[in-house]
Amino acid sequence: MDLRPGDVLRDGRYEVQRQLRQAADKSVYLGYDHKFDCQVAIDIFASNALTMPGGLTVSAWEARVLGRLGDHPNIARVIDQWEDDQAAVMVSRYLPGGSLLELISQSRESGQDLPVERLLQIATEICHGLAHIHSRGILYLDLQPPNVLFDELGTVHLVDFDTAVPLGQSDLSHLARRPAIVYMAPELIEGGEADERADLYSLGATIYEMAAGRAAFAGSREETLAARRAGPPAPLERDDLPAAFYALVFDLVSAERERRPASAAEVLQRLEGIRAARADLQKLLASDESAMLEFKSVLRVPVGPPKPGGSRSPERLEPILRYPALKSMAAFLNTDGGTLIIGVTDDRRVVGIEADFPHHKGSVHDAWRLAFDGLVSRYLGGEAMNFIDLQVEPWQGRTIAIIRCSPSREPVWLGDELYVRRTASTEKLSTRHALAWCRQRWG
Repeated sequence: MDLRPGDVLRDGRYEVQRQLRQAADKSVYLGYDHKFDCQVAIDIFASNALTMPGGLTVSAWEARVLGRLGDHPNIARVIDQWEDDQAAVMVSRYLPGGSLLELISQSRESGQDLPVERLLQIATEICHGLAHIHSRGILYLDLQPPNVLFDELGTVHLVDFDTAVPLGQSDLSHLARRPAIVYMAPELIEGGEADERADLYSLGATIYEMAAGRAAFAGSREETLAARRAGPPAPLERDDLPAAFYALVFDLVSAERERRPASAAEVLQRLEGIRAARADLQKLLASDESAMLEFKSVLRVPVGPPKPGGSRSPERLEPILRYPALKSMAAFLNTDGGTLIIGVTDDRRVVGIEADFPHHKGSVHDAWRLAFDGLVSRYLGGEAMNFIDLQVEPWQGRTIAIIRCSPSREPVWLGDELYVRRTASTEKLSTRHALAWCRQRWG
């Protein structure tokens, strides 16, 4: 059934305005609902002969799935559905914000990556939708960027549920014959059974494409299969992604189902944790230094060349380098704990830990961690590492280190000196006061 602008359906209630997209199984038109005075999307199914669960036609099955899903902020909402001698039709709310595929294309064409916060927001909203779908006993099995649409506020809505199946359906062999398999879990292509983790693979492939600007695998069906057998997708070439987010994406696209997260709820928990950590960091970076917070632009004091006639052997260099970061960490450990952020100046300007290794050709991230572990172990002792949590994160085009210190169970000495934290400063105690502090605090 081909429609043209001006055609009307359902006794004049719906007026066709233009075609939105053409797919193999349906045509989608923009229409106007005269009853509710709003724009709608009109799906015209190309073939309605295939029998779905319960003996329903494709259009009736999709309508039933959407009815079972009910009203959810991240699921498309159906307004009307009917079948007659001419066609099978479904009418749903029109979503004017375009598709995720279009958003990715626009980002790629502009040369600008999608911002991390937007990536996290979209991924979280998709995952909320998946969690709801699974809670209603349904597998989506068609999650991909074209099926993620946005409303006028940029909120995610999942669409196209004609291939959804009840959880536990054993025969999914018809899906293995699909020509497009980039977003399809390997177990489906191989004709195996599937559970919620099949949708989570599709989620990972979708997030990967958002972050990379390209699909995880490309090419023909045979090329995609060969690339999958060769290993995981290529690394994401972005230095602004939180390490936990990066790890989550590759957990989701694991070819081995057992290595993926167990549920959408688990993925949501990890995403919310990443977002909360970034929000906490944003709050810290907007705070003033205090007894529990300090900023350092670099890990250690830069030392210039020796004066003429002077020398700097390692033995003589050590006393010069009384690392301020180590003093602050020792003070936090000896007092009530606190957070030290390296790569941020006192006026909260982000310079990054790259300043510690300006001429390093390899991974500054790895080199900095190695230097940090060496300094702490050597000068504060290996036991101190048990009370220190190090997080290295990209921020504003740089990399910063967030060092969270918990109160130590015993004194932490820097050489023969004991440091404590008072108000917003680190203080070295005299020998007499250090001994008194130790007796009072640790007995």
